[in-house]
Amino acid sequence: MSARDRIRNRFLPEPQEVTLLTLEWRAYRSMLPRDAASLAYWALALAALLVASLLFFGDGFSAESVFALGALLVLLISLYTGGGMAMTVWENGFREWWLSVPVSRHSLVKAKLIAACGIQYVSAAGIWLVCLGHGAVGFAGQAEAGTTLAGDEFASLALAHALLYAALVPIGTFAGYSLLGMYYGWRRWLLIPWIAILILPFSLFGLVSNLQTDATPYLGAGPVVLYAIVGLMLAALAYRACLWLAVHYGMRDLARHRPGSFAGMGGKRGRQDAAVKSGRVGTGFSALYALERSRYAYWSSIKPVRLIYAGFLLLAGVGGYFGARDPMGLLSALRAMLVIPCIFPLLAITIQMSHEGNKRRLEWWLGLPYPRHRLLLARFIALWAFVLRAAGGLLAILFAGVALSGREGLAYFSHVDRIGSIFYLLTAYLLCGLIVSALAFVQASTLRSSIFGWLYMPVWLTIYFLPGTLMLWAVPETLLAARIGLIYWIRLGAGAALMLAVVPLAIRIGAKWTHLYVYNTIEDRQRRRGEQAFKFRS
Repeated sequence: MSARDRIRNRFLPEPQEVTLLTLEWRAYRSMLPRDAASLAYWALALAALLVASLLFFGDGFSAESVFALGALLVLLISLYTGGGMAMTVWENGFREWWLSVPVSRHSLVKAKLIAACGIQYVSAAGIWLVCLGHGAVGFAGQAEAGTTLAGDEFASLALAHALLYAALVPIGTFAGYSLLGMYYGWRRWLLIPWIAILILPFSLFGLVSNLQTDATPYLGAGPVVLYAIVGLMLAALAYRACLWLAVHYGMRDLARHRPGSFAGMGGKRGRQDAAVKSGRVGTGFSALYALERSRYAYWSSIKPVRLIYAGFLLLAGVGGYFGARDPMGLLSALRAMLVIPCIFPLLAITIQMSHEGNKRRLEWWLGLPYPRHRLLLARFIALWAFVLRAAGGLLAILFAGVALSGREGLAYFSHVDRIGSIFYLLTAYLLCGLIVSALAFVQASTLRSSIFGWLYMPVWLTIYFLPGTLMLWAVPETLLAARIGLIYWIRLGAGAALMLAVVPLAIRIGAKWTHLYVYNTIEDRQRRRGEQAFKFRS
């Protein structure tokens, strides 16, 4: 075979691969604007995101920072979409038919990856347009966030980030889909770097949002092009790694996997760890809490998860030890990292409710002889108890590292004003996280009407950025170096009062409409759109 034929076979798909790609694209086709109504929804969604961007970021963020935040969002959506689609393959009874298709395993996985990248490029293009509109509004109004960019500089910056977004989409999608090969055997240890990659965009959000000058040398058009080139190389590497894991290991593991059998992945020891321990768990609300807490107790007992947490503890201790030499830098890094425990409960509640609805487990849960608001309250408290234990351990090790660093760090943080700053910082993020995560239950009310759900979706996306953006106002950089005044403590008390009002109200609204998840599964949505649901119950 000549070199020309080899290149042609590598880049041009075979007819059977085109057919597979068409099949995989069916899962995303309904998301695209196919008529005037859906096109109007897309336009309204982009307009709502642009307005939210202008309100939250405004003149305080440079064009470089806005495009960089968009890049993080592109990577975040690609990672979680790829990982979410990979998880649905494991729990989908349709996988036996998919595995028996008389084509190579390489072609099966390749079709999934290309289809997933295709829809992610559509969302990345929308995010790029929002960032472009934000920069254009600032440029037209000559808004200054340091130094106003010239027209050619802004155009170069936009084109450079378009290339960067194009590189980030396959990186995130392939990294997320690599979960196909990490369910069994030694590959489960690969979950450690995989979870670290999932968390990375959240940790970088606070750092990028502080870059408020157009003179930032690392976010100019030239460096961004270099980042994009490196990203394309990493995308090729991620593609190879994903195919290797999925084709050589994932397909074989899928063939012997049974939905809901994750507890048995570790063999006899895993089944023993997952077994329900005999003993009294109480009655009433305590029984509901024990039921919800058992989920996190099980996940915390898995060795890869425990090793990941141990790694974070080590990093926290090392960061506290060396960060005590730069207390302001340590507080700024802590403010950026606290966004993660604010976002995690929101993601956990959203995914858990929709997943249990699709798996038909929600009917059993709602059938328990308890009021619905108590069911949701038990789930809310159990989740936050897990988050507070994990975050509390990390903070304890962090401050232990500060204590071991010497007198300089202790002298700085032992001052009364510094202790007040730390307490204010932690309390502000806790209140924000409680309110934001409680809003996850309100999403059930959007299922009453598809139009209401479409209009609510852009607002729902902005909720994920509330902890990062609101905390930049509530806990600015200058506040960390100063004494917390009375006005800030009054605002903190007002936030606590708002939490006491919003959380019960959100739980009550969720309790009233949670049953709609049962009628809004993937199959039901496909049926309402007139599509055939290629999914069988196992």
